[in-house]
Amino acid sequence: PDDWNGTKLFQPVAPAAGMIEAKGYSVAISGIDIVRQDETCADGGKSWTCGSRARTAFRAFLRGRAVVCAVPPEGGRDLIAAECRVGNQDVGQWLIENGWARAAEGGPYVEAGEKARTAMKGIFGPAPSLAGLPPAPAPVAAAQPTQLILDPSATATPPTETTATPPADQPAPSE
Repeated sequence: PDDWNGTKLFQPVAPAAGMIEAKGYSVAISGIDIVRQDETCADGGKSWTCGSRARTAFRAFLRGRAVVCAVPPEGGRDLIAAECRVGNQDVGQWLIENGWARAAEGGPYVEAGEKARTAMKGIFGPAPSLAGLPPAPAPVAAAQPTQLILDPSATATPPTETTATPPADQPAPSE
């Protein structure tokens, strides 16, 4: 990894687990099957949004750090499959080991993918338990029309002529 050259992609954005967008590039990590954000998984008949959980885990792994990918010097509109790393960590290896992506058939991560599946990690595991979380707040009802402070039907009355007296708590003017 020390002599692995590549293009540094700063401030990467992960639209899905295994996909990175940065610096005009759209990169799919090679050797994996991307877990799309809208993908759902089943856990004993219960469906859960494993795609959004996988994307969130991938974003937490990236934490805005620069990603180095083996891509051509100029970005383009097409999706590029490439090997990437963050520091000395192979991004594809991390995704597969933690169960946030599936290993591509015949790819370099098949063995790690089987270990993650056996260990029931990430998308292969159970649905997250939400038991410790407080209940979701009730939806906010539509705001009721507010009562006017001033009565619009009341007509303004002209001030009456009175002699103004200065406030008692102020000192007398000096000469």
